[in-house]
Amino acid sequence: MSFTRLLLAASAVLILASCAGTGSVDASYPTVSELDRLDAQWGLSPRTSRGAPKRSYQYSAPAPTYGSPPAATAPAPVPARETINMPPPATPAPQLDPAAVNSLR
Repeated sequence: MSFTRLLLAASAVLILASCAGTGSVDASYPTVSELDRLDAQWGLSPRTSRGAPKRSYQYSAPAPTYGSPPAATAPAPVPARETINMPPPATPAPQLDPAAVNSLR
């Protein structure tokens, strides 16, 4: 037998052996139905639906003010700006414990 025929026979055997499977599903990229089936097979409780996401929202438009007359009351007066003509208040100097200062040296 030549080397080519031997190589062809060996590859045919390998191909046929790889095609004969156990019928199980590979769970590396399962579909949703496969996941549900595997969950039931493993003894887990079935999934429950939590509903679809909301695709609408309620919008209440503000009352139109373009047709109403302007307000008759005068606006509130603007408070005057503060002016500071004095230095900031003095803060007392912290009292240092001489024992603590000596312990740092």
